[in-house]
Amino acid sequence: MDLSFIIPLYNKSEEQFKRCISSILKVKNITYEIIVVDDGSSPNMGKIYKEICINNGLNYYYEDNSGVSAARNFGIKKAKGKYITFVDADDYICPIISSEDLCSQCDLVIFNVQKTNVDYNKSHKVILNNCISNNVFEGKQLLEKTLENGILNWVFSKVYNRKFLQKNNIYFDTSHVNGEDLDFIVKLLLSNPSTIYIDKILYVYLYSYSTGVEREKLKLKNNLDDMYYIWNLRKNILQKIDSNNLENISSNIDNEYCKNIFEIYSHIVDNSYKEAEKYKKFFEKFIYKIKPDNKNISAFNRLKIAAIEHSWLKLIKKYVQLKKNVKKINSIKN
Repeated sequence: MDLSFIIPLYNKSEEQFKRCISSILKVKNITYEIIVVDDGSSPNMGKIYKEICINNGLNYYYEDNSGVSAARNFGIKKAKGKYITFVDADDYICPIISSEDLCSQCDLVIFNVQKTNVDYNKSHKVILNNCISNNVFEGKQLLEKTLENGILNWVFSKVYNRKFLQKNNIYFDTSHVNGEDLDFIVKLLLSNPSTIYIDKILYVYLYSYSTGVEREKLKLKNNLDDMYYIWNLRKNILQKIDSNNLENISSNIDNEYCKNIFEIYSHIVDNSYKEAEKYKKFFEKFIYKIKPDNKNISAFNRLKIAAIEHSWLKLIKKYVQLKKNVKKINSIKN
């Protein structure tokens, strides 16, 4: 068997799930299986998922709720394909993958992503920058690219040699809510897989601003812990790469961390001043972890830090509203 599609699933709508599997079932010219790991969905949804899987010849497994990382690990262990790939149930794929894409015998095959903001029906293509399509290279060469936001921050849009993962004991860390994708990719690249980049869109990633905000609020401490974990992981990667631009890269990592902390806090401010005051000290603790008085932090991010420290809530609220207005204007233009 050529490929195993692994789909972790937790209380997604029937429509989303059907869209996802329908896109995979359009794949031709390779042999494949679809492994659906139900991560403890409600009994009603579980019944619906199981029936859909039976009707379409999919492999359905129900597990107690343990998170997406545990579900993916379960899928890896059940997979029979020479290669595996991960698909989230609320996304879908472009059925472009063929036997030619897998004939290189590489351990890692990287495709492009179409990232779509469903709030504004706006999409853009995410590619692997500065890489020549269909050239084989060592995975370690990509480590520096994990230090920036991009295609190597996601596990989807990639095809992995199953035996390579198992031989090198590469699985998902179940202790993280966010950052598990980057952690997985870094472990993979440090094992130096033979890698090929194919300049075709395989994966459509659907993103909603509103669902992202709700996710941040639901697991606030875990999200902040994982942001710090990603910051620390990237700082450690800096020690493993050879670059003439380490100082600028380090500065970008610090500023990205501060920006992300502020973005989550600004969402809370926009929702409730009372909640913002409640969590102020909590956010300050995470900011101080990276010593915000260091020279890496930009003037704009210093201003954001000051806004949290001095409770400039009205200013933060205006900032959020301005961002929303800009997004609306851009959506009208496009």
